[in-house]
Amino acid sequence: MKGNTLAIVLLVVGLVVGAGAGYFMAPKETVVEDGGDGGTVTVEVAPLAGKNIQLGYISSTTVGLETAVPLVQDIMEADYNAYLDKLGMDTTLEFLIDDATGQAAVHLEKVQGYKSMDINVFIGGGWSSQAQAALSYCNDNDMLMWSSSSTSPLLAIPDDNLYRMCPTDLIQAPAIAEMLWSAGIEAVILIQRGDAWADGIYNYLEPAYTAKGGVILEKIRYAGEATEFANYLQTAEDIAQDAVAEYGEEHVGVEIISFAEFVVMMSQAQDFPTIYDLTWFGSDGTTLSQQACDDAPEQVEHLKVHSTYAAPADSDKFNDLYERYFALVAQPFGYYSACSYDIGWVLVESIMNTQSLDATVLIPVQHTTAYNNFGASGWNQLNEDGDRYGSNYQIWSYKYDGDVVIPYVSGLYDGITGQVTWYVDPATGE
Repeated sequence: MKGNTLAIVLLVVGLVVGAGAGYFMAPKETVVEDGGDGGTVTVEVAPLAGKNIQLGYISSTTVGLETAVPLVQDIMEADYNAYLDKLGMDTTLEFLIDDATGQAAVHLEKVQGYKSMDINVFIGGGWSSQAQAALSYCNDNDMLMWSSSSTSPLLAIPDDNLYRMCPTDLIQAPAIAEMLWSAGIEAVILIQRGDAWADGIYNYLEPAYTAKGGVILEKIRYAGEATEFANYLQTAEDIAQDAVAEYGEEHVGVEIISFAEFVVMMSQAQDFPTIYDLTWFGSDGTTLSQQACDDAPEQVEHLKVHSTYAAPADSDKFNDLYERYFALVAQPFGYYSACSYDIGWVLVESIMNTQSLDATVLIPVQHTTAYNNFGASGWNQLNEDGDRYGSNYQIWSYKYDGDVVIPYVSGLYDGITGQVTWYVDPATGE
């Protein structure tokens, strides 16, 4: 055997669409081993054989960790490692989970922490403000950031190091406009976070809504760090009193572009009778909130908070994950969770195909790898900016189911026709 070269042929089970030939073309390392007879043999092995792959995962908020940890550890890692085991390379994968605590600056610190550990690939930037804060650092330091839920059009930038598995608000904003108009809302009071994400939605919502004949009575912008909303709600109350007299209560609504802080806003809204009797609407930041169901159930059910949320493809893959996820956390499996799951598969396939954790090697194959995957969220095709192509939008609301309040789908926006189909009366929820 002395002087011979043994080629290790990897028999690959193509569990991921598009897998296969890439593994045979992946780079190999030459290793000299003891041949057992006093000589040596030269063996070609894949660089990641026998290695533990470490990737980053940053939850946008501490509350989000409650569902992120089971999703990542019990579903994502379990599925990816079951696949890697079938490759026979003794390669494993784990995510190092961290928490941005709802702050863009903290998110950047976590990204910098990954870099110090030589972890250059991560799922994060869940809020557009967080993605924006870390983007320059990722570009300058050769890191790959994948987001499952950043939607700001301001981050639709070609040839950067941010990829997004979700469609942007260039699509969601017209969906919100049609949701409002189809519900009979002719005039709206808009309350929004003061950040890149909410500004991005507003910049496209305002022309889309006014083109239909709608009137934005006031834009009330609050700091993203705000925890008290009485002053903002008083402003809305004063405007609503005049608006109801002019348009009629059934034609005036409140649109909130918020994240988890909307739960506090809901609790305080009951102290302002005029706006509390209006129908409220939201966006993807106000959907599927277990915190709202737990901390302000009566208020969110009363106000409805009809909110747009990108719709996943109807598939056995999504339904299977829904059942597994619900069994773990007793909460619905949403589109953005499906996007996180799909990002993981794109990363696993591209890492194994290139046999590299170098972001500069992985970035050139992200578009092609995503294009060749049909995941839990649907076809993973990206546009020229590295963002997901458009989709339909479900409308999620809140209602009582026995003694508890739950999120439910109350309507659907068709991205092709631009029309909303309501499954309930948006004013009553019945």
